[in-house]
Amino acid sequence: MLARSGKQASRLQSYNNAMDDIYKTYPHNPPHYFVPNAMYIVTGSLLYNKRLLIDEKRKSLVCDILLERARHWGWALEAWSVLENHYHFIGQAPENALTLETLILQFHSKSAVELNRLDKTLGRKVWHNYWDTCITHETSYHARLHYVHLNPVKHGLAENAEEYPFCSYSWFLEKADVSFQNTVMNQPIDRVDIYDDFD
Repeated sequence: MLARSGKQASRLQSYNNAMDDIYKTYPHNPPHYFVPNAMYIVTGSLLYNKRLLIDEKRKSLVCDILLERARHWGWALEAWSVLENHYHFIGQAPENALTLETLILQFHSKSAVELNRLDKTLGRKVWHNYWDTCITHETSYHARLHYVHLNPVKHGLAENAEEYPFCSYSWFLEKADVSFQNTVMNQPIDRVDIYDDFD
């Protein structure tokens, strides 16, 4: 489900008004906020930044599992990119935002099993970690959508993101209102602060 301008402000404002948000920290891992119905950007990386997703079959497998697990846990994705050694997605949390932990755990586990089956490397650790940020401002939301849609171009995997089948850009062009497309794609991304040091 793509956000529309009338709903964006109220959804992002819900973050600022949330009284029941949960902040969790973990040893040796990034901290995580969990806010009901808030918008998040999530980045995950493969262990040692290895380029395991080297062909269409592996990228498709990871992309399909990500989308399926997101639907299962009620996360409405609005952008995604699966690259050779990492991924990004933007999605709206359900009422129980704590499900992000389970979504990622299952996504990483299921995709690791399938990748190891393909590579005949039973038990290999595949994923390293993930980072999530709760998006609190409308311009930040637009810039991050723009950034994630075009991430394959940034990493040199496509000249045109519309032709890259493992990101959301062609879906976005098909589903989003033209005015919303223009708002997003005209938002500058040169100052977007997203962990993306995977080259």
